[in-house]
Amino acid sequence: MEEGRPSFTAIGAATMRAAHLLLDEEPTILQDDFALRLSGLESEAALRTAMDTLQARFAQRAGPDRARVVVRHMRGSIVMRSRYTEDELSKALARGVTQYVILGAGLDSFAYRRRDLEGVVRIFEVDYPATQQWKRAQLHELGLEPPPNLSFIPLDFEKQPLRAGLQVEGYRPEAPASFSWLGVVPYLTEEAVFQTLQAVAATAAGSEIVFDYVAPRALLDEEAQQVWAVVEASSAARGEPTPSLFDPESLATRVKEVGFADVWDLSPEEAFARYFARRTDGLRNLGGQHILGARVSE
Repeated sequence: MEEGRPSFTAIGAATMRAAHLLLDEEPTILQDDFALRLSGLESEAALRTAMDTLQARFAQRAGPDRARVVVRHMRGSIVMRSRYTEDELSKALARGVTQYVILGAGLDSFAYRRRDLEGVVRIFEVDYPATQQWKRAQLHELGLEPPPNLSFIPLDFEKQPLRAGLQVEGYRPEAPASFSWLGVVPYLTEEAVFQTLQAVAATAAGSEIVFDYVAPRALLDEEAQQVWAVVEASSAARGEPTPSLFDPESLATRVKEVGFADVWDLSPEEAFARYFARRTDGLRNLGGQHILGARVSE
């Protein structure tokens, strides 16, 4: 990570959410009207240039045709994981959950898009200090004031326990919370992943977490293997390797062992059927990307 800047993955995710509105057909999977401004890009022209540059970088490794597929699948996966997580949050709010903790929030814009929830849910954005500093400066420059129900919690998942981070004003440890954790797990060590899961499992009954992860290469079909080879090589070249890959069945068992009662897994096939099957623009999710949900027993 470059000092004083958010990670490439944080900027890249915001750029992909913005590109979804510009490049893909209706219906949109995620309508993120703040993504372009939060990404640091000044215009749609700059966004197109950024996407062309990314595709050209991938083309150096895999050729232009494969690069187009990789970029399209990445874009689909990024908007899908946010949409699914927010769909799950809506269910949690309907059950009476009033706290939403966004782990590795990056340049997430949920609190700004859902001003209608200011009196319904307290939102906590947890992320690496440099990312938060850059984001808050960007928001100030754009004239976007944080909504009153939003709090920022600076935290390095590899060095600091989540439990300490949640000891902040406004967070109610006795009340259930919904946690999201997107685009982070593959970049952490297994130790850091399970330390965070243990911390969430120790929160109030009825709390839950939704996070995405990637299955080992051996479990993927040939096309997915080729796509992930490009993605992982690019990440490693930027100094952001992906050390943590998980077998779905083994991961579900381990998540239960740390204290969760209910565990469910959205497979790539289920995600495609739910969000992409009827599309005609070729947008789809990455094979091998799963989303796991887990709830603390009530």
